[in-house]
Amino acid sequence: MNEFENVFKKACLIQLSTSTWMGSKMLEQSHMTKVSQNSEWLRGRKLLINPEVLGPLHTSTHQARNLVKQYSLPFPITSLYLIPKESLAFVDERLNYQKDIFKEKVEAFVATFDLAREEAKRHLGDLFNEADYPMDIQSKFRFNWQFISIDVPGKGKILSPEIYEREKKKFEDMMTEARDMAAVALREEFAEIVNNLVEKLSKDSSQPKTIKSSMFNKLSEFLSELTTRNIFDDQKLTELASLARDTISGISPYGLNYNAQMKERMKTAMTTLNNAITESIEDLPKRKIRLALAA
Repeated sequence: MNEFENVFKKACLIQLSTSTWMGSKMLEQSHMTKVSQNSEWLRGRKLLINPEVLGPLHTSTHQARNLVKQYSLPFPITSLYLIPKESLAFVDERLNYQKDIFKEKVEAFVATFDLAREEAKRHLGDLFNEADYPMDIQSKFRFNWQFISIDVPGKGKILSPEIYEREKKKFEDMMTEARDMAAVALREEFAEIVNNLVEKLSKDSSQPKTIKSSMFNKLSEFLSELTTRNIFDDQKLTELASLARDTISGISPYGLNYNAQMKERMKTAMTTLNNAITESIEDLPKRKIRLALAA
């Protein structure tokens, strides 16, 4: 059985497609000539509208992309992310919510578009061109997503044996890279969380800092979600997570604040864990597999 055969039983891909009107345009070469005789060395854009008006729309799409990245793993194909099946319903629900907000902001923008265009006309002067502005401005905004599962077409159904073997190899190479990317992403996220804890536990005694429960919340959340996020069954990551659970088991912020020895032991244990995670990242393959599109 291929080692990647069950990946798409535990997860699927998501593609989020968003777009907003740019609100700017390259300046024509004739305009650049007025600036300098060496206009071929100049490139410039003109704003068609106050950028602040488009700000809320960019914020919406940015929040949606952050949501997808937060609950997914990277994937070798641009714009695709791998999401565990346990997170699908939640991500879909949140994206629907974000889309509703995006629609409201688009409607608000469209309602003020004529006024914003008139403002631009006053500021641009001779550079203003009515043709730069879309007749149907609402069509310039998009917010969609789809869930995708991929595989090599079945042997003997569509592909010849030769093409099938070639495409199978490409698929396996792609999934190998996906596995390596997931390992790097999860281990680096783990390292960042633990490193932040080490820094907080290492504060100079002359500048005491109260240890709060929230400091361990991120680590606890990461460990609890790892079972579903560890799609490729990274055994080294599982071992390190088990060590982390043992390290924080039974530890309370109260005890760390009032027991210097306990705090020192925790700092030592977290430092050891942090070093182990860092070493595990360094041990990962450095090569990056790319789809052999030209093959």
